[in-house]
Amino acid sequence: MPQKPAHLQYFILAVVAALALLHAFGSARFSLQILMHGTTVVRAPFYCNNPQPVITTVQPEGTAAGLARNDTVLAINGQPFSVLTVLYDQTRNSSFGDTMKVEFTRGNSSVIQTALVKMTPVLPEKRPIWEMALQIFFTVIPIFCVFTGLWVVFARPRSPHAWYILGILCYFDPLFINTFQIGGPTLPFTLFWNVVVQTAMPLCLMFLGVYFPQRSPLDVRAPRVKWLITIPLLLFFPIDLISTYGVAWNYALLSGFNSLLYKLNVIENLFGIAAISWFFATLGTNLRVLSGDARRRIRILYIGTSVGLTPFFLLVLVSLIRRTDLGADIPQWIDFTAFFILLLFPLTLAYVVVVQRAMDVRILVRQGTKYFFARQSVLILSILIVLWMSWNISRFFASAGHRHTADIVHLFVIIAIFFAFRFIISKRLQLAIDQRFFREAYSTEHLLAELSDEARNFTEVDPLLNTITQRIGATLHIDRIAVFLRSGDNYRLQLATGAPASVNSFALTATSTTISVLNRGRGPANVYRDDPSSWLIDASDAERTALADLSTELLVPLPGRNSLAGVMALGPKRSEEPYSRTDRQLLQSIASQTGLALENAELLQNLTTEVAHRERVSREIEIAREVQERLFPQVYPKVPGVDLAGYCRPAQAVGGDYYDFFILPAWQGDEERLALALGDISGKGISAALLMASLRASLRSAALLQPGDLATLMRHVNRLVYESSTTNRYATFFYAELDPQSRVLTYVNAVHNPPVILRGKEIIHLDATGTVIGLIPDAPYARAGIVLQPGDVLLAFTDGISEAMTIDDEEWGEDRMLACIQQLLSEPDCTASAHQILNCILEAADTFTAGAPQHDDMTLLICTIH
Repeated sequence: MPQKPAHLQYFILAVVAALALLHAFGSARFSLQILMHGTTVVRAPFYCNNPQPVITTVQPEGTAAGLARNDTVLAINGQPFSVLTVLYDQTRNSSFGDTMKVEFTRGNSSVIQTALVKMTPVLPEKRPIWEMALQIFFTVIPIFCVFTGLWVVFARPRSPHAWYILGILCYFDPLFINTFQIGGPTLPFTLFWNVVVQTAMPLCLMFLGVYFPQRSPLDVRAPRVKWLITIPLLLFFPIDLISTYGVAWNYALLSGFNSLLYKLNVIENLFGIAAISWFFATLGTNLRVLSGDARRRIRILYIGTSVGLTPFFLLVLVSLIRRTDLGADIPQWIDFTAFFILLLFPLTLAYVVVVQRAMDVRILVRQGTKYFFARQSVLILSILIVLWMSWNISRFFASAGHRHTADIVHLFVIIAIFFAFRFIISKRLQLAIDQRFFREAYSTEHLLAELSDEARNFTEVDPLLNTITQRIGATLHIDRIAVFLRSGDNYRLQLATGAPASVNSFALTATSTTISVLNRGRGPANVYRDDPSSWLIDASDAERTALADLSTELLVPLPGRNSLAGVMALGPKRSEEPYSRTDRQLLQSIASQTGLALENAELLQNLTTEVAHRERVSREIEIAREVQERLFPQVYPKVPGVDLAGYCRPAQAVGGDYYDFFILPAWQGDEERLALALGDISGKGISAALLMASLRASLRSAALLQPGDLATLMRHVNRLVYESSTTNRYATFFYAELDPQSRVLTYVNAVHNPPVILRGKEIIHLDATGTVIGLIPDAPYARAGIVLQPGDVLLAFTDGISEAMTIDDEEWGEDRMLACIQQLLSEPDCTASAHQILNCILEAADTFTAGAPQHDDMTLLICTIH
């Protein structure tokens, strides 16, 4: 179900981004000013961190002028010290070497004293390079944290985890820069943001511990603890605002409340410590109950936050005990070290949130440390070669009067060594180091590339899948691999290694979330069950259960030419390392070849099945053709004075035309009679042939039951055919009985092409006497008769003869056919027997069509009278 646009979340994000970036850019501007003009920009000789004009920290120049901690400042350069901004304004307006006049009182004395402080630059004239690099580092990192937090929320505006991360990462910018030092017209907004993040950081950290990656069992048992911490901290927020703005604009507003504000500040800090402690408690509980990737994430976050926050907490405790500013009266190297280690916390947080699968801490430390020192060795070697080359070049030019050819050659050799190392040897060394520390990845690439090529050579599905899964499992050290293949509208489990029996019957529908995600992404999809914003949340319970049973961590689509051929579900590696980008790219390469190979195998299997089916059908049709041929008269009846011939040429392997002649036994004193039949079944192929067989059986049985009564016989045949055929099947039919003694031909014509009697040049048509058979259950039929004469030729045919066509669709036609037959009857070679007449007619038809394929059965029945 698609979610509604996150308009409200993006609006809040826009407001937060405006405040955060306003503070971040102000801090960066101040830091860059110090970095570039630190030798001329002066610093404040003291600081006041209380809601009263009392000195909390004194710089050496202030101490030299007579200032001390806890002195109450009355005026600076003659301007009453009513707000803290007076100190920073006067400092910004001063230059190196100027004197700042500070009026103050000490302790309980009301005597006003004066101190003349010589303004000192923020930085000494000669600043070490490492200190400048450190300053740049501490300037860039807070801004990076702000942008990282904003990006995470922009990507996942509905995720509470994303907002928690933003609240934590935005804390570091105000931490490194005193907001009052930013100054300017934006000061009200930057102060407000400073109070917001100071309040939000411990709360966001606590809620992250409670709900990441899932709700902590400790919070389930004691759900009120987080609210007992949250509510007081939120109540302190307006007090902090009043205190901050009072310090910035008027100390008098806070007079009389100083002692109370200090106590409240201590209580607030204790609640902040409680929030952070609850974070560690809930995180520790999750560490004991979770497993797999979620446990690794929690362990990394736990260790990273412990190491990163411990030195900072110690500084906070010292400042609370001494009642001084954070880091005041502590050696600078300790401050730098504590703040540097503090950065481990946001880096750890970014790692466990951004990386899909976390590596074990020991693997991270061991592998990262070895790799770092190996790569740095190459860098150190490069520096040594550069220094060696520089020393030789300087020596060469220093001895201009004593140069020899050997010295020039020596110099060029050194330069050649430098370029060879820089562009050839160093790259090979780095490659060797990569192969040493990431040997498995490189061998994996080689093996999987080979497997990608081999996949194209398989023509059967099962050997292909077995080879692919075995090689991938052995190379990447994966114990659980499952493959789903397309079967109609579903993707059924075709193969599973190391999977429980419960998933054997599971199938993914084409509209399932898993298949939809793979179709949209066209690449491997991570299966991360601990991420509330993962696509897996939208999947059905059956999908999530099956993927969990298979321990799936990566889904690799097997693309076909037009659609998804299948899905490969990969479980975790034995090393518990995440799937790298190289793994995903190579797996996708194998999947592409496998998908094509699957389609080729499926196509080959379908073709093989189709060929086998066609062979079977062809054999069955051949059998049907043989059976049908056996239904035609195999032995012609011997009737005195009568010569018979018949032939059927089906347009397909089997046809629907029918001819027959057989002897009817004597009845009521009459002699035996000759039965003649010719029919044309509607349609072609097997169905027409079956109806033809039914018609033959019905006719022969009815002819024996209804001797002499052709009309009744035809009605009986019509009903039998109607009952044994579908509504769209029928037949035109001609049936006749010939008395050899009297030569009387009695017949019934059911709308068949009228047979003809050729008597010299005369043509006698035997027209229809009833409707088609098999179309309606009860149809009337009438019989007719004619006396045949010696020399008469009875010609019965189907429309396949009269409507024979050329390749240009020119029809032979009945008139042209009869004219041709009359001409043939005048030729001696065509009148010797009925068979000769039949052959001559067929040859004439073939001559007319000139070998053009015919689309209807061609059937002839010839009966000549001698």
